Amino acid sequence: MPGVHKNPTIAFRVDDWQRALIEERVKQSGLLKKDFIARSCIYSNIVVVGKKENIQRIVDSAKEMTEVFEDIVRQLLSGDFSCSDKAYEELHNDILAVAITVVDILNGASYLFDKEPPLAGKDFKDKNGVELHEELVVQK
Repeated sequence: MPGVHKNPTIAFRVDDWQRALIEERVKQSGLLKKDFIARSCIYSNIVVVGKKENIQRIVDSAKEMTEVFEDIVRQLLSGDFSCSDKAYEELHNDILAVAITVVDILNGASYLFDKEPPLAGKDFKDKNGVELHEELVVQK
């Protein structure tokens, strides 16, 4: 159907010089603009700005996420967790995306605590040695 898209649109406005810079980088990359921008957003470092209080909110969210993960694990181990293969795959991708993002954000904030980031999400590999960022992009 005309005017109906499968995937949502992400749009933003840039200054003339930012657009020129993005256009040049797209041209040099050899990628389509949408692929270049998506990869740039997904694979770039997340820079956290602000005070330690802002980071504390992230840490609190990570703790809450841990509790949810623990609940899911308990359900899986007890056999009480039931969902379709498609729902399980979506849950897998969602959890993987959240986990990688939280690690990347915390690593980006490590300078606030005078620490070197111990891990970068792009260094995570699955049991087959596939980078998880790449797996996430391919599976979606």
